[in-house]
Amino acid sequence: MTQAAWTRDGRPVDAGTIPIGIWERLKQSTAVGDFVMPCCKAPAVLKTSINGLPFFAHLSDECAAAPETTWHQAGKASVLAALLGMGLQGRDEVPGRSPSGDRWEADVLFSFNGRTIAIELQRSYQHLRDFLRRQERYAASSVECYWLVRHETFLTLGKATSRLSLKRDYGNTWPPGGIGTGMLPELPVAMLDTNGAQRVMFGGGKAAAVPLWLAGLLNGSFQYRGGSWDLG
Repeated sequence: MTQAAWTRDGRPVDAGTIPIGIWERLKQSTAVGDFVMPCCKAPAVLKTSINGLPFFAHLSDECAAAPETTWHQAGKASVLAALLGMGLQGRDEVPGRSPSGDRWEADVLFSFNGRTIAIELQRSYQHLRDFLRRQERYAASSVECYWLVRHETFLTLGKATSRLSLKRDYGNTWPPGGIGTGMLPELPVAMLDTNGAQRVMFGGGKAAAVPLWLAGLLNGSFQYRGGSWDLG
């Protein structure tokens, strides 16, 4: 199940933004193929959970995509749908190059008030040096980059960033106030749960819907505070 899907003509849709009355009518009027799953482009059916949560599911209850692809595509669809709902046009898999010639390809790229912003979705393990290298590439290209990762990836990354932060910023002495999630100020990272109602999770056990998190990027309320990136 996923909250985001694509229409037949390729537009991202966030089920969470559709009033429940309209959703129930869509369930009755939608034909097979009007919506497709983001992970494998198989036909999607509209459903409602016992808690009243609208979501999309595979028509056949099976997905041919690997778990990596499923999470990645569902996350991209959720971000793109949220941007569309905010009146912003996001593009996926956008290639670019830094002034020194280093190539990059943004999972999602969009512009806002003169800013160019990339959203990178990383499900599998990636070494901290690769996160930082890719982040530096974007910075050299005048692109802001924010990362959404799976819960397990966030925990693994947090161990590496905590070690670096303690050594680099605190001289290997644990500060009285702690270091939050141990993330770095130069690497904005949050977790993304793509099951059911897509949620972005960050410091202090806080969570927000994808549109609210994106709004925080744009208005500056998603900031680094005491070792964590979170919404103020």
